[in-house]
Amino acid sequence: MKEKPYVSKHARKTLRVFVEKEYGADADAVWKNTIRQYKRFLKNAPDYGGRKSPHFTQIYDAMFLLAFCSTAPKEHTIEELEPVSFEIFMSSFNMLGKVFSAKRKWTMDLLSVVFKNSLDKDNKHAQDYPADFAGICEPYDKKNGIVRYCFTRCPMADFVKANSLGKWMPLMCNCDHIGLGKIHAGLIREGTCYTADHCDYCIVSEDNPLMQQYELVRNEDGLLVSRKKNQKTINYD
Repeated sequence: MKEKPYVSKHARKTLRVFVEKEYGADADAVWKNTIRQYKRFLKNAPDYGGRKSPHFTQIYDAMFLLAFCSTAPKEHTIEELEPVSFEIFMSSFNMLGKVFSAKRKWTMDLLSVVFKNSLDKDNKHAQDYPADFAGICEPYDKKNGIVRYCFTRCPMADFVKANSLGKWMPLMCNCDHIGLGKIHAGLIREGTCYTADHCDYCIVSEDNPLMQQYELVRNEDGLLVSRKKNQKTINYD
C-alpha cells in the first residue's frame, strides 16, 4: 500500500519517526490506517491541480498529517504534535535563519518581493483551480519595514471544515509564527481563514516597534493569534 506521490519524502519520514516512537510494535498498523485515510481524503478532495499547485507540498503533506490525526489510536494534543508539524512544514527556516535576518533591511526588501511573486503565482493558478490558495498583497511599506498580504482562500481551512477536523487546524497555522521567528521576524496575525474571511500576514522584524504593541496568545480554537496588549484577552496556554 503506497501513498500518493504528492506527499513529500520529508513528511513521510518525519511522521513515520513519530509513529514508530509512539506506537512501537503497533506502528505498522497505525501507518496503514493513516494511508487508507489519506486515500479517502484524496478521493473526496477538490482538484488543487496536483503538482501544478504552487503549494502542492503543503496541501498534500497537511492532508497526510490530518489522516494520521483523525485515525490515531491515541488522543494526541496540539502541543504534542506541533513539533512534528513544524518539522514537516517549516524546518527549512532553521537553515534560512543562518543566512537571513529580518533585522537587516535587505532581508525585508527581499521578503516583500518573494511574497508578492508567490501570491501572483497563487492567483494565476487559482484561475484554473479555484479551490487552491488565493489572496491579496498590499504595497510594501519600505519605510517602516512592513510586509503585508492575506490569503482570502485557504484550501486547508476549507478542507478541515468540510471534514469536521477543525481541532487540528492549529497544526497548519501555528508553525508560521515559529518559522518566521527563525529569521528574526515577527508575524502579526489577528485571524485566519478558519476563523474569519481571510488569513492576514503582517511581517516585521522582531525588534520592530509595531511588534511591541501585540502579544501572542492561544485562542479557544488552539490557534496562535496576535492581540493588542491593551485589549482584554484570554490566554489559553
